[in-house]
Amino acid sequence: MGYGLRVKDASGSILLDTSDVVARIRYFNVVSGGSSSSTTLSDISGKTTYAFAIPLEDGKLAHSVSISGTTFSWTAQTDSGLASSDSIVGVIITD
Repeated sequence: MGYGLRVKDASGSILLDTSDVVARIRYFNVVSGGSSSSTTLSDISGKTTYAFAIPLEDGKLAHSVSISGTTFSWTAQTDSGLASSDSIVGVIITD
């Protein structure tokens, strides 16, 4: 018999089965508008990764984010004549 976690709602429908893919936030940081940098996350090698950026200021642009190998990078954006916002940048991984 297998083991793990299975969560069901009141009608018995499965809401979560640990054989399903579960994501977790591996890294996040608040970065200032106009800044660009990167960080190495050695433990993301071989994992499915998703990068995100959320602007913290209305009417301004979030950072552009990317992952190359184990390096997560963020770059300030100034397209369309808009300024770069302070942003929350991060990486979500699935095992």
